[in-house]
Amino acid sequence: MTEIAPPEEVLAFLKRAHDDFQPLAEKLEFDKAFALHRTIIALYGSILELTGCSIVLIDKKLITGVPVLLRAVLEGYVDLVNLIRNARYGYCLELSYIKEWLKILDEAKAGKNDYLREITQAPSLDAMISNWREEKRKLEAKDYKSLSIETKFKWADMEKEYRSIYNSLCCDAHNNLRALIERHIEREPGDFSVVYYKAYTAEDSAVYVGMNAELLLRATEALHEFLKSPVKDKVRGYREELDKLRGEAAAA
Repeated sequence: MTEIAPPEEVLAFLKRAHDDFQPLAEKLEFDKAFALHRTIIALYGSILELTGCSIVLIDKKLITGVPVLLRAVLEGYVDLVNLIRNARYGYCLELSYIKEWLKILDEAKAGKNDYLREITQAPSLDAMISNWREEKRKLEAKDYKSLSIETKFKWADMEKEYRSIYNSLCCDAHNNLRALIERHIEREPGDFSVVYYKAYTAEDSAVYVGMNAELLLRATEALHEFLKSPVKDKVRGYREELDKLRGEAAAA
C-alpha cells in the first residue's frame, strides 16, 4: 500500500465509495446459519462504519483520532482476508472470544470489582464459567490457538505492513511518545511550543485517506468475490478509478 495523492480527489473518492458500498452490500446473499458468513459480513460492516467515522474526523480536521480508527480497519481487513482464505481461522477467533469472556467472568467471580457487580451477583455465573471453560477445552483439544496479531498478519501475507504501517498506527493508539511529539510539539529555533488541536491540512491526512481507501476497496473486492456477488463487476470499476488516481499521482 502506498500513499495516494492528490488528497482532495482521493478523499472525494473515499466518501463516494463509502456511500456506495453499503447499498452494494445489500445485494450480497449469504447463509445466516453459517458462522463463517456471519463473521465475514460483520467484519466488513465494521470496516465500512469505521471508515465513515474517519471521514467525519477528516472533514473536521480532527486528525488525531484517524490513525486510531485506521488501526481497527487494518486489523479487521487482516481477519477478513484470513477467514476467506481459511474457514478454520474462525475457530481461532472463537477461542480468543472465549478467553476474553473468561477473563471478565473470572474477575467477576473474585467479587472485588465494582464495575462487574451485576455479573458477580448473577445466579448463573458458575454455570457460565463452566460452560466457557468446556468450550475452550474442546477447541484447544483440536489444536486451535488464539493468535498473536503478528501471526495474523503473517498468515495474511502482510508481514511488511505489520512491521511498518501497523507499528505506526499502534503508536497513535497507545499514545506512544512518537505520537505525542508529532501531535503536540512544534519546534522553533532554540525552543518549542506545546499545541492542542493542531491546524492540520489536507496533506497531513493524505496518507490516512489513501490507506483507508485502499483497505476499504480491497475488503469490498474480497467480500464480493467470495460471495459471488452479482455486482462484483461494478466494484471492479472502483478499483480502476483508484488505480487511475494513483497512476496520475505517480506521474505528477
